[in-house]
Amino acid sequence: MGDLSGLELAIMIVSGIIVVALVVALIVQITLIVKYKKFNKTPLENGLTSQQTARSLLDANGLQNVQIKKLGFFRRILLFGNHYSVMKKTIYLRKNILNSSSVTAVGIVTQKVCLAIQHKNKDKSFIFRYVLQILTLFTPLLFYLSIIIGLIIDFVTQFTGIPTIIGLFVGIGFYFLVFVLQIVNIKVEKKANAQAVEILQSANIFSEQEVATLKELLRLYIVSDVIVLILSILKLILQILKVFAKAKKK
Repeated sequence: MGDLSGLELAIMIVSGIIVVALVVALIVQITLIVKYKKFNKTPLENGLTSQQTARSLLDANGLQNVQIKKLGFFRRILLFGNHYSVMKKTIYLRKNILNSSSVTAVGIVTQKVCLAIQHKNKDKSFIFRYVLQILTLFTPLLFYLSIIIGLIIDFVTQFTGIPTIIGLFVGIGFYFLVFVLQIVNIKVEKKANAQAVEILQSANIFSEQEVATLKELLRLYIVSDVIVLILSILKLILQILKVFAKAKKK
């Protein structure tokens, strides 16, 4: 009973931390949206559009084969925004970014150009992220499949409990790939952010004030990614605690 109470207490604590993390995530997201829209209304001093900037930078880096397209309806649903597609070798941009001459538009498209450059240079972290993205598509299915297999073996062996625990840890192993992906994703995005700032400074596309504004926006994106990683870990811990709590009751 003492162990069960300890598990219940742990579940309550982790649940409380998740609630706090969700509140922080909401605040960061609201701040990001506000800054995004504000900076997207702040025109560049040189008047260059995002598409002009992207095409110029891509061509200068030998990426004439990389296209720039408007983000379609289905891609917007699946991928949630501006992104570089490895398969299509295309930078997809939202309508309000595509031909805009703002700090947000030019800054974001330059960051996507830097991802294309990483792809061209076969950056190890970038390639690793791409492989993990494919593998983790099946993570939820593999997680539950591992537990079900463990339960079936348990049923056949008269519920020793060991197969279920092994299945659980195998499932956790698959979810571990998701955490690795999120960590690698943060690393890749941070590198692209730094490259974008360096390019915009060295090419005199951004003024010092515009660079400072872009850094603030890109920093918020990274903070948002870090919070998502923390939430993912907390949610997994919560699920594990709940599984053990149910096992104790039986």
